[in-house]
Amino acid sequence: MEEILVKAERRKGRGKSLARKLRKEGKVPAILYGKDTEPLSITVSLKEWERLSRHRRRNMILKMELQNNGDVESRPVMVKDIQREFLSDNVLHIDFLQVSMERTVQVEIPIHLVGQAKGVIDSGIIEQHLRTIMVECLPAQIPEKIDVDVSDLGIGDSFHVHQISIPGIKLLEGLDVAIVTVIPPAAEEKPVVEEEIAEPEKVEKEEE
Repeated sequence: MEEILVKAERRKGRGKSLARKLRKEGKVPAILYGKDTEPLSITVSLKEWERLSRHRRRNMILKMELQNNGDVESRPVMVKDIQREFLSDNVLHIDFLQVSMERTVQVEIPIHLVGQAKGVIDSGIIEQHLRTIMVECLPAQIPEKIDVDVSDLGIGDSFHVHQISIPGIKLLEGLDVAIVTVIPPAAEEKPVVEEEIAEPEKVEKEEE
């Protein structure tokens, strides 16, 4: 499993003014929490984060080296949330989750469709109902994505959650839920032809 290192420091104090001060110093305020640890206020170097972001994938396990009162602790973590500035997209805050490599975690995995459905060749339309799916597994088994092969789907066919089978992965979605369906092509609307209504002929009265 690829390992990416992220360095962090314990920080003292909280509040918006401190957060603004840290950002001016090139640091990103963050928090580290987990099942067996008390929440810790930490900081990550902005340059460190930008370097990490070029290599980090979704749901990737990172090795955090945390400087805490002169000691350096190594902890496996995941990025759970990133708060960004609305207009500039600058990183404002990061949430890190400490994990245990021996304990399962619940994560959201993207679904990737592969192949060309037979129904699409027959002018059908692919309709994807699920684009991500929640799963439970050990951190070392987290897949980057789940591939769903739609090649055998004809018009009216669906691929359901129960058809996914990955060793060590527990699916947390209803087994009968359809992930993707091939629907019939949209019926072409016939042009409406307006019929001309003939005006009644004028009947001249005969003079008596």
